[in-house]
Amino acid sequence: MQKFSAICFLSVITFFLGGKSVQAQDESKPHNRESQTDEIGTVFSPNAFKVPYLGVDGAFTIDTKEISATDPRNPKRIVFEKMEFFSFYQDLEGKTALAEKCQYVYKGAVGDPFYYPKQSKTSIWDLFELASGDEACNNFSYVILRSPHGDPVHMHMRSGNAESSFRQLLDMSDAPEVKDNINPWWSVYCAAGESGCDY
Repeated sequence: MQKFSAICFLSVITFFLGGKSVQAQDESKPHNRESQTDEIGTVFSPNAFKVPYLGVDGAFTIDTKEISATDPRNPKRIVFEKMEFFSFYQDLEGKTALAEKCQYVYKGAVGDPFYYPKQSKTSIWDLFELASGDEACNNFSYVILRSPHGDPVHMHMRSGNAESSFRQLLDMSDAPEVKDNINPWWSVYCAAGESGCDY
């Protein structure tokens, strides 16, 4: 009789503990799925682990041989300081400032909605958000870069004010092609003083 009681007691405890164990596993499943999904969707800058500051350091001027040189959205000269401070100029020489010493925070990388990944696995934008600067910097609150790449080195940039967003700038890649309006927006910048760099 005592053996029978002991077996029943152990069976009941095993049932309750087993049930709790299964329940705990079930509750943890959605959490595990979410973290796996995040890992699968991670995109890194093509310049990560290759060049200092993702190559976002130094002066770049608009490629005067490209139609994008006539686009008023594109500053003619941009100076980057170690991927943190950006200055934008109206002229190639950097005499007329649009905004200077704007401080940015790097927000990661994302594939271009039109090209990535089917047409180009390296068509990835690096995202920068304004952290501080004078009022003029607010016109460049969001900056996305196809960071310097290629030989000769060149880059592409889009920017927007505080009313803009990263999503709005990225979605311009899907805009219908209209040459007169210079859309989709693809500015081309060369290392300062060079042109004809996008080939």
